[in-house]
This record gives sequence, structure tokens and C-alpha cells, in this order.
Amino acid sequence: MSHKEARDPARTPRPSVERRLPRRLERSLSRASGGSASTALEDRICYSFDATDLRGLPDVVVWPRSTEQVAEVIRLAHVEGIPVVPRGAGTGYTGGSVPIDGGIALSLEKMNRIVSIDVRRQVAVVEPGVVNNDLRSEAETLGLFYPPDPASLLVSTIGGNVAECAGGPRTVLYGTTRDYVVGLELVLADGTIVATGLLAEGEGGSGPDAHEVSGWDPGQLFVGSEGTLAVVTKIVLRLSELPEAVATYWAEFPSLSDAARGVAAITATGLPVSVLEILDRETLSSALEYFHGSRPEHVSEGALLIEVEGAREAVEGGAEKLVAVLDECGATNVRRATTHEERDDIWEVRRSISPSLARIASGKINEDIAVPRSSIPDFVERMREVASDLDLAIHAFGHAGDGNLHVNIMVDRSDRAALSRAREAVGRLFEIAIRMGGTLSGEHGIGITKAEHLRLELDDRAIEATERVKRALDRRGILNPDKILSDRANPWWETLEGGDAPEEGTPCS
Repeated sequence: MSHKEARDPARTPRPSVERRLPRRLERSLSRASGGSASTALEDRICYSFDATDLRGLPDVVVWPRSTEQVAEVIRLAHVEGIPVVPRGAGTGYTGGSVPIDGGIALSLEKMNRIVSIDVRRQVAVVEPGVVNNDLRSEAETLGLFYPPDPASLLVSTIGGNVAECAGGPRTVLYGTTRDYVVGLELVLADGTIVATGLLAEGEGGSGPDAHEVSGWDPGQLFVGSEGTLAVVTKIVLRLSELPEAVATYWAEFPSLSDAARGVAAITATGLPVSVLEILDRETLSSALEYFHGSRPEHVSEGALLIEVEGAREAVEGGAEKLVAVLDECGATNVRRATTHEERDDIWEVRRSISPSLARIASGKINEDIAVPRSSIPDFVERMREVASDLDLAIHAFGHAGDGNLHVNIMVDRSDRAALSRAREAVGRLFEIAIRMGGTLSGEHGIGITKAEHLRLELDDRAIEATERVKRALDRRGILNPDKILSDRANPWWETLEGGDAPEEGTPCS
């Protein structure tokens, strides 16, 4: 079967565990990548999945170390019509790095150099495999700050953050990854190397082989494109100065609706609020049990984690105003961290959420739905109605400062009826969010798990325009095929409805 046939959406063959590329292609890919390629089953399995339960077995894994090697691999794939799936650390929640059509898993983990940090200009040049927290740590030693901080920052890579336009708790004040990308080096689907933004001006680019772009800078088109338009091989990021002061608060409320109303009230104060996280009762109880090792006797119905940061005068001067607003919104317990240890403890509870929820049920459906901040109270009420109507446990937490709520539907994956209701719940919650002026994804992207719902948000003309961009930049459709623009049903439900997690080496489609 040809790779072209494998990409036909009318056919969804399973990439075979035993399938191999022709020997000549294996040798060519090995030469193109400097000998860093493998068709060994154990390597293919290791690069067949991401943070979802989805699996798709690649035919080969390639680990390039330079832009030129990436370009050589993609030129070869373009000629042969082989799918190429770029990959960072595999921490995505929408199947974006799962090679569902086989082909080449292009791991960028070995392109992990911080090329330079210019303190005067406050910019960093990095390769895509640099881990987010490594850049943050290096910048901080120079008195600078890289704000985007997804929950996976200890392992997720800058290249993956760019592909998904990652956010994080500090999005409310600092924005998302998109706001910090000021230059990109890209390899297009035919192997052409293109430099944009500051890289086109010579800021650490690849030299004479890179095509410079004058006039309209297309770089932002590729941020959030999930590896479907080009492979990013170098990134220039804007840095900020470290804030003079940070104040961390914890507030509890008699209801989740009160906490949600507190979000709107706090953002209206004009204070430099950098973090505004919301947790419902079930989520908080689970996280506290995970953190302390025992279930707490009393848990509030809702809670907020708040940080204010910036100039010392603004942080300290706004403390009284913030506490007053929290009191007006019905907060029953407000405390400010007075030591680094207390701040770390508060954050550790927040970081405990995902691992703690994973213990509750064998199936956890995590959707990062975003709505306008003013609509959070209404969305929370509608979410609870859906949970009641469908007899489901639905937990909510997330970056309320920018309206990004992580909605977690907890199900027993062996209960077919519950899974069917959960699938209905996802569709209903997406529809509610869109009607409120929200979006399907605040930071996780579309990938393959949300592609079937994209038409809720984009009309036919918007879909057609997106498809035209894809065809123009990737004529043969080799870059991350069947992601974002796909009529294929979410294969994750097939995985769940199977009753068990897929065995190693089992593809997802």
C-alpha cells in the first residue's frame, strides 16, 4: 500500500507493526539525518503516542541535529510522498504528534541548544528541542524572564509550545507563546529553508541557504499550526525583565459560582494579576488528598489561586484592594503566602491536580474549553447541568484569568453507556462554549481529538481558506496529515470504548 493511499481520508488502514520502508529509503533517511534513524520496533513504539491514549506506529524514527538535516529528510519525504510528523516531548493532549498514517516520526529532541541570549535586546535564539524550563532558568540567571509557562514546562519543548501556541497560568498578564515569537527558521514541505522576523535580519539564521522574507512577515501563521505547515528549526523569543515583586494569594468560596464571579471582579480592578486559577470542590479535594496523603475533612466548593506581580509599589499597594474585592465576592478564607515555602505549597496543590484526577477513574477526558471571562459563571452553571443530565462526574479547573477552563469528564472506560454519555457531554459543552463566544481550545490545539468539532467554530468559508493555505504550503499533504483539517472521527473514543488502553505497538486508526 502506498503512503498516498494511507492518507486517503476515505480509507483508514492500520499501519502494520511489521511494515518496513524499502531498504533504499531507510538508507537514504539514515544518510540525510547523519545516521540518526531507526526502524527498530522498540524505537517506533516509543514515538507512537503522546499524552492521550492514542497510538499510531511510525515506519521510522529520525533524530536530526541540524536544520540542514531536517531539510534533507523533508526533501526526501516530499519526493517519495511519505508523511512526516514533527515531535517535541510528546506532552500534547490532542494527538498532534501521533503518526496515525505511519511515515516518519521526526523527533527534534536533539536540536536542544540555547543558541544565544542577548541581554541588551532581550531576545533569545533557541532550537526547537530546548525544554521550556531550561530556557526560563537560563534567562533568570541573566535577570530576564520568559513568561509562557504551560503545566508541562519541566518537559515540554519550545518547538512544541510554538506548534500549539502554548499558554499557562500567566497568560492573563503576559499572553501566550504567540506574543513572544519574533523570528522563526522554518523548513517547508518541499525542504526549502525560510527565515522570518529577526532571523530574516540575520539574528542567528542558517546563513546563505535561508530564503529571506521582506514585506509581510508570515511567521505568525506558523505559530499554533501544529506542524501541519512547516517544521520549525530555530526560534527567536522576546524576553521580559524579571518582576520586582510577586504576591501569592489563596482564596476559598462557598460556591464555584462565587469563585467564578470573583474572577471577573478581580480582573476589573486593573491590578497586575499574572495568575488567576480556579478549582472546583472535587478537583480541590482530589489535589489536597494527593498532596497531603489523606482526604481533608472540609473542602470549599470553589477556590482561586491568585498572583500579582510587577513593580513592588504596584504589588504592595494593591494588596488591600485585592483582599477587599475577595471579601465582597464572598471569600471565606483568604491568605497570602509569606514565605517561599508557603508559596511552593500553594503551587504544589495546583500542580497535583492532573496526577490526582488520573487516580479517580480509568478514563479522564480533558478538554481545554475557553470562554470570555464574563461568561465563566454561566458556563460553570451550564456545565453542572450537563453533568446532572447525563449522570457524569465533571471537574473544572484552569486558567480563569483568560477564560481557559480545563473540563475533565471522569468515566470508567469499561462502562460503554457512560462513555457514550461522555461523548455527548463533550459535544454539548463545545456547543455551549461557542454560543458564549468561546473557542474549542485555549491552549491544547485541535490535533485529531477535536477535528470533528472544528465546524462548530469555523464556517465553510473559513475552513476552505484554511485548506487553501495548507494546500499552498504542503502540496503533497505530507506534513502531519489528518490533523486539524480532517473528517475522521476522534479515534480516542474507539480506544476508550475498547475497554483497555491500547497495547504497545497498536496503532490508533
